[in-house]
Amino acid sequence: MSAETLAAQAAAFTCLAGLAVGRPALPAAYITISGHSPREVSVQLRDPSAVEAWREALDVAPERVVADRIGDRPSLEFTATAYGIDFHVYATYTPASVPAGGAA
Repeated sequence: MSAETLAAQAAAFTCLAGLAVGRPALPAAYITISGHSPREVSVQLRDPSAVEAWREALDVAPERVVADRIGDRPSLEFTATAYGIDFHVYATYTPASVPAGGAA
């Protein structure tokens, strides 16, 4: 269902505002809400620890988090419905590397 007005996206904005007020320490994110899917929110985070914080805030079971890839970068992500909104929460990251000759 495509939104015709900003009001159609109000549930997503209200949900995010509630998270911001109720969980002010939640890591900041790049968030998108599309007029094509007004009850879907995409949350891009800076690192996997931020994904964990959002997982806890949205009360998502740990087993819903998956390691995947976005393009050529590894990612940690989950999808869930919380407060009537469909969330896709993710972070891409650069894996740690071990210096040549270093301990694993």
